[in-house]
Amino acid sequence: MKRMVTFFALAALGYAGICLLVFLLQGRMLFFPRNSDSYAVTQLERWQRTIESSEATLSGWFIPAREPSNAPLVFYFGGNAEDVSVTSLEVRQQIDGNLVLMNYRGYGGSEGSPSESALFFDALLVYDTLVDTTPHNGKIAAIGRSLGSGVAVHLASRRKIDAIVLVTPYDSIRNVARRLFSWLPVSLLIRHPFDSIALAPDFDIPALFLVAEHDEVIPPPHAQLLAASWGGSTRWVSIKGATHNSIGGEEYWVSIREFLSAIR
Repeated sequence: MKRMVTFFALAALGYAGICLLVFLLQGRMLFFPRNSDSYAVTQLERWQRTIESSEATLSGWFIPAREPSNAPLVFYFGGNAEDVSVTSLEVRQQIDGNLVLMNYRGYGGSEGSPSESALFFDALLVYDTLVDTTPHNGKIAAIGRSLGSGVAVHLASRRKIDAIVLVTPYDSIRNVARRLFSWLPVSLLIRHPFDSIALAPDFDIPALFLVAEHDEVIPPPHAQLLAASWGGSTRWVSIKGATHNSIGGEEYWVSIREFLSAIR
């Protein structure tokens, strides 16, 4: 009996230790800051922008459209391991909009450390800094990929956004973590919940859902739950054969261009 009590006591201590590690280290499990690509930075040098706050200086790019006053202002938010310098080169070739791509804190040339609250704060800061000081046609869109889908949803819940593109999105990071760690009390441990589904019913703006058919990181059911809860109109595009990190290609970009053309 004593051995059994000892066994369960050690098991409980081990479980508690794992919970503590997940609580303390989840930032490292969620955010993977990358340095900027030197070639991309050189190509984008003339469009580089910095935005300062009392907390950090953010670095990124504002790339104007061919006719800025006739195109929407488009805010892009990347994934958890994405430096948007390389993304900026690709997006510039595919979308004729007034493009804003700022690296998260700790990513690329941006200072500080990432967190849910930091990313949310900075998204509002970037919006408020640029929306009235850059030319556009009065229409504003947000594009969020993977982790960035939650940032885009938060921005749309706090500021005027006319349309939103959600690429490989989730209902919440909390629910994704529950799927991965069903044996842990995730609700008690999560510090960066990115709870998009809680905001979804209140939206009345159109949303484009771009989903990878074989997404192994954020399985499509998470996006389906978010789409089902969305208050505005939705368009669903599943990219056949794509995985979480390989989503892209002609159908992907055509879908985005067609969707954004409706708000010109």
